[in-house]
Amino acid sequence: ALIGTAFLFRECTEPGVSLAQCGDSVTSPHGWALLTVFGLMLYVSGYQVSFGPIAWLMISEVFPLRVRGAAFSIAAMVNFASNIMMTLTAEVVQDALTPSGVFYNYMGLALVSLWFVRTMVPETKGKTLEEIERMMTDKPAKDYNAPEAMKRA
Repeated sequence: ALIGTAFLFRECTEPGVSLAQCGDSVTSPHGWALLTVFGLMLYVSGYQVSFGPIAWLMISEVFPLRVRGAAFSIAAMVNFASNIMMTLTAEVVQDALTPSGVFYNYMGLALVSLWFVRTMVPETKGKTLEEIERMMTDKPAKDYNAPEAMKRA
């Protein structure tokens, strides 16, 4: 919200030229520029210790043991492909929504993500992978590392 609001205060440095016609001479007032940099630093710091690791944690725990390797690979590929798509479409989205609209949209997505994690992601602290699989599938987990003879015993 802070960054979205800061973009509302952009101004053109060329006298008598509107913001839409300004081109590369668009700036923010000094106070807003510093606040924007601080907001970005705060966002990146907070993301790295909160939502950032959640995707990697989830994909390492939610897949059954028998398909975990392949599923993790596909999930990582989807994650990186999504990042590339965000990068490639950023300018188009910014033109459609304005810079403020883009950051307000990100704020909305962050709120939806917070709701999702709070309501849908189960607590797995202190549980083994087999217990997590059992919890997610309601089936007993198989031990794929044990020799066949030990499974029968």
